[in-house]
Amino acid sequence: MPVFLLFVLFLVFLIQASVTTMALHGTLSQTVRQAASMWYPVSMAEESFSKTDAGQAVERINQKLADIQDFLRDHADFLPSPLSEWASEAASRSWSLEENAAIPLFETLAGEVADRRALDMNRFSIVSVELPGSTDSDSYLTVEAEYRLPMKVPFVGRSLVLRSSARERAWIGGSPSTALLESGEEGNSIPLSFVSMEPSPARPGRRVTLTLKTVPGETVDLSVFYKSGESAAKHLGQATADSDGLVSWTWLVSGNTTSGTWNWEAKTSDGSAWNQSFLVSRS
Repeated sequence: MPVFLLFVLFLVFLIQASVTTMALHGTLSQTVRQAASMWYPVSMAEESFSKTDAGQAVERINQKLADIQDFLRDHADFLPSPLSEWASEAASRSWSLEENAAIPLFETLAGEVADRRALDMNRFSIVSVELPGSTDSDSYLTVEAEYRLPMKVPFVGRSLVLRSSARERAWIGGSPSTALLESGEEGNSIPLSFVSMEPSPARPGRRVTLTLKTVPGETVDLSVFYKSGESAAKHLGQATADSDGLVSWTWLVSGNTTSGTWNWEAKTSDGSAWNQSFLVSRS
């Protein structure tokens, strides 16, 4: 009889977990689908905000947070336990102000579409939000959520947690052509050519290195332009070519940088320029 009762309880647990899993995935799918369908006006408002002083201030804060995140990612292994695990966990999460601010908004939206007969919203929480970019290749809204089951693991007391994610293409409207001039102008007195850009595509929250070739000792000025405007990242600006004519810059791509195709522009002392596009992607 005890074995039979345990078997019955196990079946009840499986059925309840299955029903909760389906309800969780359904709630998350409806939430993401509704948000993605109305994303175009949100993206327009976001673009307008990024051009204001407040938007620029948010970008600077995100840049500082990205520096801290990059430091934790590089030095987490040198910290003693459990600080090492905490630092690694913190570095793996998004530090974007916009994405973290979106979490309570999506939790509210999920509460409106959830089946309260199957889900207790006090046990529901959004884990992460990845906002859409400005191009068709990365115009996806991704939301991950978890639900803590009321039952616990016997003899251990650990809570059982279900996780689910939903991904939907967001409507972001039309995009202008991203074709850019990819070579210097003919007849320049000072030659300037592209060598490499690593990694490619660039990753938000990671460093990227651009290398060009010109005449030895020449000073080259580099500017990088994202959706929000010209980047204020450290180590951009003027750099001097070495004895082989190679000149390079290494800068941090902000963790808040919108995925898409952006461009950089390098100018020599006589005004010769090289303008080329590059890709920023989270995947």
